[in-house]
Amino acid sequence: MTFILISFIVLLFIYLFICHYFRFHRVKYILTNYNNVHLDYHKAQAICHLTSALDMPFLSRISTSFALFKTYGIPTISRLLVQTKQLTTLDVAGRRAEDTSVLINEFVFHDFDSHRARMSVARINYLHGLYKNHISNDDMLYTLSVFILEPIRWAKKFEWRSLVSIEEEARFIVWKTIGERMNIENIPLTYREIEKWSEDYEIKHMIYAKNNQICGEATLKLMLSLYPSWMQNFVRQMLISLIDERLRLSMDFEEVPYWIKHFTVIIFNIRAFFLRHCTLPRIYPDDFGQGPTSCPMNKYGRYQRKSYIFEPWYVKETWFYKILPFIRKRPGSMYKSQGFKVEELGPEKFSGKGIEEMKKDAENMKKRAIFQIINQSETSVTFRVDLASQHAKNRIEQENKNVWGTAFDANKHLIGPQNLSGRSVFDIAPLDGVIPPGGKKQLTVIFSPDHDSDFFSDLVRITISEQPVKLEFRLRGTGRQNTVYIRPLDNGNIVQKCLLPNVNDALTMQMQTTDPNEKGIPNNILVLLCAQFINGKYVPAQRELIVGCASISSGPKKNGDYTFDNLKDINAEGFNVDVPKVNN
Repeated sequence: MTFILISFIVLLFIYLFICHYFRFHRVKYILTNYNNVHLDYHKAQAICHLTSALDMPFLSRISTSFALFKTYGIPTISRLLVQTKQLTTLDVAGRRAEDTSVLINEFVFHDFDSHRARMSVARINYLHGLYKNHISNDDMLYTLSVFILEPIRWAKKFEWRSLVSIEEEARFIVWKTIGERMNIENIPLTYREIEKWSEDYEIKHMIYAKNNQICGEATLKLMLSLYPSWMQNFVRQMLISLIDERLRLSMDFEEVPYWIKHFTVIIFNIRAFFLRHCTLPRIYPDDFGQGPTSCPMNKYGRYQRKSYIFEPWYVKETWFYKILPFIRKRPGSMYKSQGFKVEELGPEKFSGKGIEEMKKDAENMKKRAIFQIINQSETSVTFRVDLASQHAKNRIEQENKNVWGTAFDANKHLIGPQNLSGRSVFDIAPLDGVIPPGGKKQLTVIFSPDHDSDFFSDLVRITISEQPVKLEFRLRGTGRQNTVYIRPLDNGNIVQKCLLPNVNDALTMQMQTTDPNEKGIPNNILVLLCAQFINGKYVPAQRELIVGCASISSGPKKNGDYTFDNLKDINAEGFNVDVPKVNN
């Protein structure tokens, strides 16, 4: 008996040691391979996949659900949800929750540049576009922020480990990329900035409104539908204890007794302790049955999920679900068990609509500079991409220097103006990899300026299999905050920050007048005309201006109209403006 007990203790000790060693294996892998590495959205998505699908899938899923729940504390968001009745009616609330989950999983568990990911974002854009007059950019940005922040906060509070800084940054990059593809404007440039912005927005806008309470109660009712009636009141108290005080007050939920809050925290802490010290890490990713391999297209041209949250929408009928006890709702034809098509997700009245708009939007997401590296050899080769902007000594500090000239091209160590935030204007994804024999690798160039300039530039160096000879080429770009701009035609060597409506930023010279009686002369001058007196008469001076409309590949397409408001006044002063009849 003593021998058996000693053997059991030894084996238990060995098992716990193995658990502890492998439990932190993935976070060590992330820190080893991605520390001090420039994160593009491909690398960021890979990190998030390790975190969300392998290390902490359960809490990632719950925290994402509560992140969406948190947006209902904003009156402008809850008002629209109440008006559309997509959340307050229990008959459709379950499907709405599942459709939202499906759309998010489609771009979370698939490569951002894949067809499935782009079409899911395009579907979200189409559905939001139907209510574009009722959804503000700030509400969209706040929703984006909680999808970034809430899983990080929940992991810190309830999970077996917190996220390291690289994982936080990766999550920010992933959702920032999604936000950009959803045409959300004014996204903060760093994780800390969006954290502060979100907190300030909550303080100002998360206040009580009747619609908040309606949405909150409807969501709780949907969550409680999973439990038998005798448990629902206690589970309700536990769920309310998980939300913060500001959100609770905005929905006018009852205050939860302290012992229930403490009990809920203890349950999560026990789970975290058990996972941290007593379990081996997950081998297979939990992608909610919606990954590339776990959810391929079936013979009906649809995708069947393996699991669900509230109702078994789009889940395949299997013997397992038929014999599983204590399940109120089982997969079947009423839940479209044959699978889903992205264009059918959303309110039933919009099912199958907007396909052409979605295809066009998804195609626009591909409209980035793309080039390929082709390996025509019989062996595998590695490649590494470097941007000259990563080296501070190469940067040109003077914004108004024309970097597209011959002298600049001759000096390949110089690059053009960079983002004010310190982030690179250009990104390339992926930055490294392996190309098999006869294979090819597609590289995507992303251009993300944060201010106006005509002369953004960077130098790309590609190293193949660590050979000393590098492939080099230059990237150039023009960034415009607004679509309409104006600048002198004959002053091309000076960068003009002259996009309307910030007209004052466009003016390159200033003239100060000290005569108070001299009216009508602005302090800011766009062009200066100097007539010359030759052979006894003045030769008229002439300058040409360019009024243009920048081309954009996403968002609303609008013409740039312009007018001259005071032509009669300036004609009386001896000036003549010839306005050509052109379409902008």
